[in-house]
Amino acid sequence: MMNDDLDARSWVVWVAAAVITALAAHNPFYTLIVLAAAGAVGVVCARPDMGLPLPLARIGLVILFFTTLFNALMVHVGATVLFRLPGNWLWIGGPVTVEAAVVGAGNGLVLFTLLVVFTTMNRVVSTGELVRLAPRALRDLAVVVLIAITYVPETMNQLRRIREAQAIRGHRVRGLRDWRPVLIPLLIGGLERAMGVAEAMVARGYGSTADSRQPLATQLVLLLGLLAAFAGWVISFWVGWPGWMLMGGGVVIILLLLWQLGRQTPFTRYRPRPMTKWHVGLMGTAVFPLLLIFLPLPFVDKTTFNYSPYPQLTIPGFDLLTGFSMLLLSYPALAGWFNGNESQLAPTAAPQVKSDDND
Repeated sequence: MMNDDLDARSWVVWVAAAVITALAAHNPFYTLIVLAAAGAVGVVCARPDMGLPLPLARIGLVILFFTTLFNALMVHVGATVLFRLPGNWLWIGGPVTVEAAVVGAGNGLVLFTLLVVFTTMNRVVSTGELVRLAPRALRDLAVVVLIAITYVPETMNQLRRIREAQAIRGHRVRGLRDWRPVLIPLLIGGLERAMGVAEAMVARGYGSTADSRQPLATQLVLLLGLLAAFAGWVISFWVGWPGWMLMGGGVVIILLLLWQLGRQTPFTRYRPRPMTKWHVGLMGTAVFPLLLIFLPLPFVDKTTFNYSPYPQLTIPGFDLLTGFSMLLLSYPALAGWFNGNESQLAPTAAPQVKSDDND
């Protein structure tokens, strides 16, 4: 599957499924499977125009170190005591246990998995494709977000070019004053790019239509949805599920209002993205682990989803069917790898000359 033919909606489903799976099945074995699947997809299915990847290994080690240390020093629960800190050391005084350190490492592993999942999404799907998924009623906000996001890599590239040019002239950055020959050209270049983008948008007629104010009924419905969502969120802390239902009703009102406003906005898609069997398979394999986690299936051992080492450290449980279902998150990597092998093993076809009657 080429990246030019992908449908961003299917990848949004894949990311949502991976995130929910990593958060719902709080078991180190399951988290490692999701992490490995997301990493494989990020390596195999990355766009050709992507630059150097982030040093995820170093970032993961830093996250694991700090989460393990923080939980071990703050939570003094567990049977296996490593050492004891003096009791007058504020919150960190008391026994430091292996169980608390394991819980901290598990939380850090979940955070690192979420980082890898979203990094994979960024490497596979372009920002423009994600912005196009925004509701039509938020088209202006989507354009602003797209321009802002695309400016970040451009600014970093320009900063690198300026520093290389200054280094050739013998300039070295040793203090705050040495940043002036770097920041001033960077600021001027950013302003020039902003003016160029503004002129290009005006030349294409962006913003030429007069904006009309929304009627009072639309504003009142939006206010009602926001109040219902906020009130439901507050009530959920005391009442429980009625508050969640009220908040869900407010969110539904807002979504229906955005959908209605989007129907009034003209929209032209010059190159529609096809929803192929590959995308259906991507969404199906991504949602399948969630069915095993949330549906009351008798053949699934749900006791393995929530692992706790307290009061004494034990080995986490593991369900083979659940683990295999989480491996299905690597379906894009497997499909991309097989397609790559087929393209390399296929014989080279003779070049064909396409005739044009207009010549």
